[in-house]
Order: sequence, then structure tokens, then C-alpha cells
Amino acid sequence: MFGCNLRRFIMVSVVLSLSLIIFQSSQSFGAKQKWKFMSNSGCKCHLSKGCFEGTEYKKMKNQHYNTFRRLETDEDKSNPECLKCHATALGMKIKRGKSKKGSKNFIENVGCEACHGPGEGYIKVKKNYKKKGKDAFKKLLKEDPMMARKAQYDAGLLVAGINKYKTIKEQCLQCHWEDAKAKNKCPKCEGTKNSEGNDRIFTKDYIKRDDHRDHDAIDDVLPKVDKKKWKGYIEQDPWYKTSPPND
Repeated sequence: MFGCNLRRFIMVSVVLSLSLIIFQSSQSFGAKQKWKFMSNSGCKCHLSKGCFEGTEYKKMKNQHYNTFRRLETDEDKSNPECLKCHATALGMKIKRGKSKKGSKNFIENVGCEACHGPGEGYIKVKKNYKKKGKDAFKKLLKEDPMMARKAQYDAGLLVAGINKYKTIKEQCLQCHWEDAKAKNKCPKCEGTKNSEGNDRIFTKDYIKRDDHRDHDAIDDVLPKVDKKKWKGYIEQDPWYKTSPPND
């Protein structure tokens, strides 16, 4: 009798402990994600007109916006290992109505936020900076471009080579690979070719084809800024020393 009660006590204790761990993990996860994913609707990443409206956006659309359709089976379309690179915001907080139909777990395809983080915060900055109206951010951009950049980055905007990954390549290799024996290589891509008939191996040409920068007020002041003062808000990746496509 005593042994049975002891086993029951141990089992209950284990269940309660696991429940507490799961609850604490979910709470801390929620705390880390301050802003929701919004999908591309109204999301303007760039400080000028934004790639969502410009011709460079169309290039991005061709490169990344059919990734979900490449998943051939229903099993793949619900497999987290596939979705982490073929979708956006898997398992994250997403604004209602923006996720895949019938699912609240992800947004189809690799959208802007897959690389630049949830857009809720920096969209608000662009639309109503410090609650001063829709033109307040435009005024800030004109008067103090670096402060405008800081405002968006502090609101969650991520840009590889500046404030998260040290280089653009580092971020790309989260889902691409530059070695045929890479550990993160997708097993279903073995032997397949890309749209140009070449092996699916990451090269610098990937970055060049995907380059959707535009020249804006930031580019005009960057050479003169105090690098110590603006550490964390200026480019680290040597790629940024090249001219934007629309220069």
C-alpha cells in the first residue's frame, strides 16, 4: 500500500513539475515576442517608399514568395522542419486573419518578416511616430535620419548585417547551405536543381539576386556618423559598401 501511494505521489509530482516548466516556458516565450507578425500587408521595411511598393519588392516576390507552394505533400505542409524555412512566423504570435487559412500557426511563404522580424512595432512607428500623426516619421527622417533608423530598429526591425546577424550570409545560411554535406541541408533537395539548372548551393549570387535595398536619406549621412554613438545601428557586413540596386 505504501509503495503504491509513493509511486502515485512521484507521478503526480512529475506531472506538476512538467506542467510548471511548460507554463513558464510559454510565458517567457510570450514575453520575448513583444510584437505580432502582420504579414506583408502595409509592411514597409525601408525608410523611404518601402520595398513593398517598389520594383525591388517584385524581385523579392519572385525569389521567396512561392516557397510554400514548393512543398509537394500535405505532410510537408504541416511538418515544422519544412515550415521553418518555407513559411513565416511558425508558432509565433500572428495578427488575426493574417495566418494561413485554417491555421493560426504560420504565414505561407517567406515574407518580409521572416528576415526582418514581426512588423507590428515598426509599422506603428511609420504610421504614427510618438503619436504625432502620419507625417511625424517623414519629418524625423528628413531632420535626423539616424534617429529615424534607431526608432524603427528599437521597434523590432531586424536587418542582417546590422543589428542581428553580423553578415547577410549568416542569416541566409539558416535555411540555405553552401556545402553539399551541410547538416541543415534539406534531404528532399538532394539531387534537385534551382531555377537556373544549378545545384542548390548558396553563393554570393544569392545575395545579389535578392538585393532589395534602396537609396534613401540614411545612405547620405552614414559616411559621416559617429560609429561609437550609433553602434548597433550601422552596417557591419562589407556587402553594404556596394551600391544599392537603384543608385
